[in-house]
Amino acid sequence: MTSVFSSFLPRRTLLATSAILAGALLAGCASMTAKTPEQEVQARAEARWDALVKRDFDKAYNFAQPGFRAVVKPEAYKQRFGTAGTWKGAQIHEATCEAARCTVRVRLTTAINIPRFARSIPEVVGYHDEVWVRDEGQWWFFEKL
Repeated sequence: MTSVFSSFLPRRTLLATSAILAGALLAGCASMTAKTPEQEVQARAEARWDALVKRDFDKAYNFAQPGFRAVVKPEAYKQRFGTAGTWKGAQIHEATCEAARCTVRVRLTTAINIPRFARSIPEVVGYHDEVWVRDEGQWWFFEKL
């Protein structure tokens, strides 16, 4: 015996399931809005500085522009960093972007590792501006050769 009710139940379930799926898809699309260049660069700059603070120079090296990495190998890159100071923290304050270039302002906290100076100035806080460039569809930290 087929009744109107028995054919209605699967359709009702199908409609409810479709409504739930449509809502989930709309929520997913809303979270996938495109980031501004400033947001993209700030996120990459923060990840780079997190690596530098942890002294993970291999990871930080991967944020350098492709042209720099083609010339300077990771071993040589690591030698650019001395031991007179240790970065304790980095905070990205702002990014100002043009078409293919951004300037990022970073607030750095550095511990002084030279004993004679560390007694009178144990920590220094200052600002540093750095340049990021767009190449091959990605933002890269502009390392000087």
